[in-house]
Amino acid sequence: MNYFPYKLKRNQLYSIEGQPCVFTSHGYGTRLNFEHAATGKPVEYLDDAGVVRPMDQDRFRTLLQNGQFFQMAERGQSPAKNKIAESHLTPAECEELDPESALRLATLRLLDRNGVMTGVKAISAGFAEHWTPELHAKYGEAPNPHTVKRWMRERGKVGDRDAREATSAQGHHCYDEDGIRMEIRQRLALTYYVSKKSVTDINVLTNAEISRVNDGTSLEYEMPTEPLLPVSMSTTYRDIKKLECEQTVAARHGKQAAYSRWRGAGKGHEAERPLEFGLMDHTPIPALLVIDVERAIILGRPTFSALVDGFSRVVLSHMLSFNAPSYATVSELLRRSVLPKIVPPIIKNKHPEAQDVCGLCSTYHVDGGMEFRSHDMESMSKATGATIRISGRKKPRERALVERIFLTIHNYVSSKVAGAHLPIALSREYDYDPAVDAVLTLDELEALIMFAIAVYHTTPHGGLNEKQPLLCWKQGTAQYGIVLPRDPRIFEKALLPKINSHRLTHAGIEWNGLRFGDYKAVPDLLADLVPLEGKRQRLKNATATVSFRYDPYDLRKIWVINRKTNQDVELYCQTAGYTDEPISLWMHEQIREKAKAEAADFNSREWRDACRAELLDAIDQLTPEAKERERKLLAKLYENKRIRSITGELASLQRERPEPVDIPIIYADVIEHEMHDADTLSRRPAPQKAAPTASKRRSNRQKAKAANAREATPEDMPERDRRAPAPPPTPDASTTDPEPRRERKKRSNDSSYF
Repeated sequence: MNYFPYKLKRNQLYSIEGQPCVFTSHGYGTRLNFEHAATGKPVEYLDDAGVVRPMDQDRFRTLLQNGQFFQMAERGQSPAKNKIAESHLTPAECEELDPESALRLATLRLLDRNGVMTGVKAISAGFAEHWTPELHAKYGEAPNPHTVKRWMRERGKVGDRDAREATSAQGHHCYDEDGIRMEIRQRLALTYYVSKKSVTDINVLTNAEISRVNDGTSLEYEMPTEPLLPVSMSTTYRDIKKLECEQTVAARHGKQAAYSRWRGAGKGHEAERPLEFGLMDHTPIPALLVIDVERAIILGRPTFSALVDGFSRVVLSHMLSFNAPSYATVSELLRRSVLPKIVPPIIKNKHPEAQDVCGLCSTYHVDGGMEFRSHDMESMSKATGATIRISGRKKPRERALVERIFLTIHNYVSSKVAGAHLPIALSREYDYDPAVDAVLTLDELEALIMFAIAVYHTTPHGGLNEKQPLLCWKQGTAQYGIVLPRDPRIFEKALLPKINSHRLTHAGIEWNGLRFGDYKAVPDLLADLVPLEGKRQRLKNATATVSFRYDPYDLRKIWVINRKTNQDVELYCQTAGYTDEPISLWMHEQIREKAKAEAADFNSREWRDACRAELLDAIDQLTPEAKERERKLLAKLYENKRIRSITGELASLQRERPEPVDIPIIYADVIEHEMHDADTLSRRPAPQKAAPTASKRRSNRQKAKAANAREATPEDMPERDRRAPAPPPTPDASTTDPEPRRERKKRSNDSSYF
């Protein structure tokens, strides 16, 4: 059988490209036998040549690297438990939903590691043997064996427990409070570290003090108007855990215990198996690189980060970045550490097991950097079940393994590339400027480092008795196997940074100068979350307060948490230039800084303010009525007593700019001495007459014949056209009556004329 270190469980349900499948057995050669859960047919795939092939190890690695292979949750529980088991909740979110999930998960993992059987007597004996004082100090008394028996039967399988399975379906939130009750809780929780009392004893003393306060017999507090509520065991435990620090541990267990737990001391641990612990650290690369060729030529010194296995010295993951070490760097290292590796063909052909340098460590040894002490790091620890061990300050001997890797990479690559830094004396002697000789990009240097690490894996190592790191890894994983996250989706989500209390609108999410949205997902998300919004948080438009996670090294999308369904919703970046290729958060900040610098060179803020002031003055000149109204209202505000008591005596002199005044000229026509009837006729068209009947047409023809027969007379003239009246005819001198007709008529009517 070929080398295959991955642990797959028979008859276990796995998801392959979104389809539920069951693993049956290892086949001949590199074959892996999977069957579809619904049909029972073997799982097959099409290769590049279009040939149908059975599932093999190469296809398995491809699916694993693409995130298309993971273990599915067991069905058959209650609908509420199935909903939580299939959700995207991380262990930290499970603990927020149900504070008792951490105790359940720790108890089940303890019994599984020690091979305790599912019986009441066996569980009681297991607690008596393995429930250490540390566990007693952390969790108090061991849980009831009858309850633990039910947990072992209903919450996962042996050796395969998950925080989602340990979470109750009816989780509740605990809220902090102020006042006498909180003061009593904090005072007695601090008493836990200066005495030998247990968590149960502190809880009893807290409730006793609360009872005395309620009865009015307390010598320190007065009797409240409403009785104080008692404190539960889990609340007392949380109060004690909040106060756990180096000083409190030293007060309870001594300075040596505090130094060992918080600062680290003595010789470093030696691993007995692969992935027992990993060492993580960062170092600057002494070379200048070209960051982005397309946008601008920017020179910078990258930071090299690595995660090394303590048993075989192989590099589980590495990366280059230009930003300062942060939790984003740590999360990317951990994400890469559980994925199969890409190696050069010359090494892949000789040693195909070099692709399987990956896995999840049980413990991570780190220094005291802030990126390792964050809340996100604590969430990662809960998600992986790993322990974070912080070494002593300025004690690199505890991280000597990873320090030697840095020296090896420097000797292999960084000291030889163009743009490398040399000592000041040599730079002056050789007239060498690394900024001028920098020609490598980030991708090119990372490819060189990947090749150098592959060469390092196949080179004899002095700390391994002249054995190659890859040989030690192959021998160790063949015996112990490679541990992988149960669900890569939950694992990657737990590693990503989280933004809380952000506003979601119908346009999506505006964050850090970018807009994320989706034409289908945003309305569905608002439909689920708007009814859950409080009355004070509601606005006129449909908005909701959400939390989302983002990848600091790929801003093409974010993952919004739907509080109603406990599922992730992907929203994609709508900003131009951020949808084609991955752009990191650091590169986005550099682009914004460059845009601000170019905008400042284009014009200044003072110049824009002056232009805006000119615009406002122009608006005031065009609306003098509004300006007069504002001046009157301002004068009334000057006289208001309350405003005058704040501002004092105010007076302003209104200066009006001189403006030219245009006097309108009214033009009028001269009154005519004579007017004719034709001048007063309407210019509207004549009304349309109805069509004549047959008898009327016959009568008209007869009249027309009669008219043609006789000579035309003035009485037979047609009616004048109302639309275009003709001017009066000009009298002819030869035929004109010397007396006007009006005068003749006047004389005929006058009796004195005769």
